[in-house]
Amino acid sequence: MIKIFHTADVHVGLRFTRGYSESLQSALVKERVTVVARMADIANRERCNLFVVAGDLFDNLRVSKKNVRETAEALSRFEGVVVVLPGNHDYVQEVDDPLWPVFTEYLGERHLVLTKQRPYDLEPFGLDAILYPGVCTSKHSKQNVVGWIDDAVDAAPSGKVRIGVAHGSLGGLSPDFDGDYFPMTTSELEAINVHLWLLGHTHVRFPDRDSGRESRIFYPSTPEPDGFDCRHPGYAWIIEVGDAGDCSFRSVKTGSYQFHNIVESRIESEADLEKLRREFESYRAGQHLVKLKLRGRLNSELFDQIPEFRRQIETCVQHLEFNTDDLLRAIRQADIDGEFTENSFPYRFLSELARSEDDPLALQLAYEFVKEACR
Repeated sequence: MIKIFHTADVHVGLRFTRGYSESLQSALVKERVTVVARMADIANRERCNLFVVAGDLFDNLRVSKKNVRETAEALSRFEGVVVVLPGNHDYVQEVDDPLWPVFTEYLGERHLVLTKQRPYDLEPFGLDAILYPGVCTSKHSKQNVVGWIDDAVDAAPSGKVRIGVAHGSLGGLSPDFDGDYFPMTTSELEAINVHLWLLGHTHVRFPDRDSGRESRIFYPSTPEPDGFDCRHPGYAWIIEVGDAGDCSFRSVKTGSYQFHNIVESRIESEADLEKLRREFESYRAGQHLVKLKLRGRLNSELFDQIPEFRRQIETCVQHLEFNTDDLLRAIRQADIDGEFTENSFPYRFLSELARSEDDPLALQLAYEFVKEACR
């Protein structure tokens, strides 16, 4: 039996230039390496004997040598065999490759970097398996790089587990609308006579369930969330493959940071704000980044409390993006009575808008403009 730890799309060297604080940006950058070490430790605890990175271990070809060395050292914590496939972000260059020769030297001799489109027999490493890599040699391609595998597996010795390792989009799953990222199809992969496919590129897990036995095609997702379009906590697969190629799989959580994109469609009462405040209180225990957009209409008293509400919830998270463009002050006649002299032009103008109630945004803007003009 072979027990595999499968990850991809770590993107060590990602810069995080969204506008985070300097300390948070530095922490997010460092976490791309830290998660590699964390995964190696998980794989050791799970007694895996093969650790596969299916592309985009690095975010680009020009990552610092410090990052390359630290990443190799983190992977070297794994007690079995580490296998790394170049992806479309960290693709192989045939001449003057700035990345993979350096990384290979740091990684050491008991591990493999799959830089050639050829079978890699793992028998010298004590594993009855052959790897068939689809190696990326560019950032974009209209064609995938797994076609050669179909003929190669026919020559494989019997009794060995055949594992395809590739990086690229999968039809029906990946957002590759123009087919620029080594596009593959499920039917194409299933027609190739390997026991399973370990894939990378798509930052969500596939199949999207915690465990099972029936699948042959796997995307692990990115192991550490990297932005507000990443709504999961970061995953990797642990896959057990029997001598006959039968497999069982289990997803493990690997991430540290969590990104949340919250759109509140109805914030119209103190109870609504309190519910949201409690949600933010639950974030104190972890490392959370939140993009929050408030919608709705609040009376003047609650509306004026929004700046303090923001200060309170901001203390609960590492980063907050706060949008109130669609949060309106519910201007009532009582507000107008309290602010303006009866029968004055502002009083009559705003009262007329308040009576119509056809355009609350116009009333709010007019109210704030008149208040500012009267100061």
